[in-house]
Amino acid sequence: MNRDFHIGKEIDILSNKFKRVINHKISKYGVTGIQGKIIGFIKFESVKRDVFQKDIEEEFDIRRSSVTSVITLLEKKGYVRRVSVLKDARLKKLVLTEKGLELHSKVHNDIDDFENYVKDELTEDEMNLFIDILNRVNKRIEE
Repeated sequence: MNRDFHIGKEIDILSNKFKRVINHKISKYGVTGIQGKIIGFIKFESVKRDVFQKDIEEEFDIRRSSVTSVITLLEKKGYVRRVSVLKDARLKKLVLTEKGLELHSKVHNDIDDFENYVKDELTEDEMNLFIDILNRVNKRIEE
């Protein structure tokens, strides 16, 4: 076993490469990676429940002021609307506009294409082993 190999360093490098490629791919739509992630989060979570700013803060571990800035910008670009909730008019749920749904579809397709490109490097057995190893390492870290 190569004890000079640093798993954390290699994971960081791979993660940075993934982020760089995805950010580059979605930048053609005029959004950043975090904006795309927030749009995706709103899209998938709003099917199950109302989504509020606080949910985004918790999901991505981002400060309130940062989330406010991102949501305000997405609102100005026409991707998101804040809608009052019947039970409490002070609460504003986040809803994707038609433009936001179209953007999500494009971004999601680009990310899927990239994921498939990367997965094509691995055989099915290697992919299953890779997933198993990732799950084991994650579980070990959580202990």
